[in-house]
Amino acid sequence: MVSASTPVSQADPAVLQGISQAVGSGNLRAAFELAHQAILRGQQHPVLFNARALWLQQTGRLQDAADNFQQARAFTPNDPNLLNALGLCLARLNRTQDAIALFEEAIALNPKSAQSHFHLGWARGMGGDQKGARKSYERAVTLDPRYPEALSGIAAIAAREGDRDGARSFAQKALRLNPREPTAIVALAMADIAEGAFQTAEERLQPLLGDPGITGHTRALMLGFYADAMNGLGRTGEAFAAYKAKNEELYRINAPRFAERRRATDIFNTVASQLEQLPDGQAPVLENPGASGDGPREHVFLLGFIRSGTTLLEQVLGSNAGVAVLEERETLADIAPPFLLEAGGLDRLSTLPGDELSKMRARYWERVREFGGEPNGKVFIDKQPLNTFNLPVIAKLFPGAKILFALRDPRDVVFSSFRRHFEVNATMFEFLRLQDAARFYDAVMRVGMASLQKFPLAVHRHRYEDMVADFEPQVRAVCDFLGIAWDDSMRNFSESAKMREIRSPSVLQVRRELYREGVDQWKKYERQLADILPILAPWVEKFGYPRG
Repeated sequence: MVSASTPVSQADPAVLQGISQAVGSGNLRAAFELAHQAILRGQQHPVLFNARALWLQQTGRLQDAADNFQQARAFTPNDPNLLNALGLCLARLNRTQDAIALFEEAIALNPKSAQSHFHLGWARGMGGDQKGARKSYERAVTLDPRYPEALSGIAAIAAREGDRDGARSFAQKALRLNPREPTAIVALAMADIAEGAFQTAEERLQPLLGDPGITGHTRALMLGFYADAMNGLGRTGEAFAAYKAKNEELYRINAPRFAERRRATDIFNTVASQLEQLPDGQAPVLENPGASGDGPREHVFLLGFIRSGTTLLEQVLGSNAGVAVLEERETLADIAPPFLLEAGGLDRLSTLPGDELSKMRARYWERVREFGGEPNGKVFIDKQPLNTFNLPVIAKLFPGAKILFALRDPRDVVFSSFRRHFEVNATMFEFLRLQDAARFYDAVMRVGMASLQKFPLAVHRHRYEDMVADFEPQVRAVCDFLGIAWDDSMRNFSESAKMREIRSPSVLQVRRELYREGVDQWKKYERQLADILPILAPWVEKFGYPRG
């Protein structure tokens, strides 16, 4: 039965047959043209909108594709295949929670669909929920033991977590079903690289480089690990070329999403300019309004910049029984933007009445607990590097909070951000090209330094290089700042880190013993970084790093 709100399908059967033939032969462009012309003639049918969506998705016009999938869904709201297609599109638009909801809806309609469980795992992984992703992949394999992509997904998660034996086992199972399954090969290469077998990793990945069928995120992932193998072999020119190719692939895919949006660097620079014009001492020093009987003993924000050693410091401090840590959650996402992104926002923030501030504080702690934070009675650390941007709001809401500001050589930070593979959102998009990454770093530091100058917050600047060189004294200094006692468990942080789910790309590094390889990595690539060094030079000097 068709509901009153369901549109009526009306299309030329010959057009539908032509679209079916074009899609079957892989000619999505021809299918798009047939469908588009039919829609312009007033025809309506889910096949028409679906055909348009498939071509738009393939050409990177993801929002237009999602709109067409939605139009197709209006005709058949309970079509699991369409729910899956729309979910994949939304996941690539970084709308992972919306995608997850669609995949869960598809599973409710057809619980035995291995494909829907696989897609749910993929979206959960994109959202940082590796445990949930693995559970979904395992369910897909239970339903279809001959599902190489799901087996590869488990292998990649195992490799990411440092379980090299598990990664190899699942990857080999996938490759027995499909000898060229790219994610399985990448998982094996990840295990090779973790063991220092860079030549083996190169030999695995090299045959995939020229495969025109490997595109998009999979190709970018492959190029990134190929670059890591080249870096390990000391072939820096080839490594840099592969890092650049990886990022250009991601740029190509994601540029249409951000073409009409204001760039994050411009937003940060605007806020920095406003802050720099304020007189010093904008926020009074008050007793921490977040502290209460069921609140934290101390409230701490660990911030700075991506790849500045925040994950390492968080894992060290989180090993202390008196500390509770929340890792990289957007606890201020529905609180801060109106005051930082809208005209006159900082002025409104400065005059907020007490009852409004109380509501915002309550919402913050509600978000903390929604994300699994357990602050009660402990030193609670909200670790999110780019909360640097939210410092004006933090200063207003929590003037008694303590700020741990993580520093690392700006040249290493920017190059590391350029090298690593992030799920691309409006912020991570800035890392895909070196000039953009350096300018973004400059903008973030402008906001950070202006905020720390204007608002009288308690701040401890922590340098990654100092902790690597002289671990215990540096960590003890942080403990003194936070008011916690040194605990010998912090010396063995890598063991406790193996027991935790870590959302950061730094997961493999922090599960190792302390190492120095991350210091002065930029020097090997000084020639390739030459154009951005002048942008970073003022910060190199300000933070006390040697020029060369």
